[in-house]
Amino acid sequence: MNQLITIKKMLTNYLNESIEDYSKWKRNNVTYRGIKEFGKPNEVYGSLGNGLYTVPLSNKAMAKQYGDLYYVVNAKPTKPKIVNGLNNAELLIQNLIDNFCKENGQGYSRSFFEQNTTIEKEMLKLGYNGIIIKGREMVNYEPINIKYFKTEKELLNYYDSIKNIES
Repeated sequence: MNQLITIKKMLTNYLNESIEDYSKWKRNNVTYRGIKEFGKPNEVYGSLGNGLYTVPLSNKAMAKQYGDLYYVVNAKPTKPKIVNGLNNAELLIQNLIDNFCKENGQGYSRSFFEQNTTIEKEMLKLGYNGIIIKGREMVNYEPINIKYFKTEKELLNYYDSIKNIES
């Protein structure tokens, strides 16, 4: 009987550790994306430039506005410019435009900016491969090895497969 209790405790500890590991990995590596039709662009204007837009796991409702919900792995930019709030993101873009125009002897002109460069090109020049608006959304200008999963079970299976490779 004591041996059965010991085995039960060991299994419970193992499962709790596994769940904690998965949860931590998920928080650090997974975002949501709403997709109208898988494999095609959503055809929505991205105010932060061209790139892969996703939202943190805490903002599921925003992703759902754009279509069916998918878990996305590797969508977070690795060297992002992080801002607090949409207003600060808009100020960042305005400063980007203003600086580009000044460097080229122009007054502030969004059309001049858009005719000669892009938000993503200018952000990459500054050393950022994306923008994160805390708690709201993010854009990755150089997404690589992106993986999409429709269900939590598919995501968990993927996690198990990469954990087995690491072991």
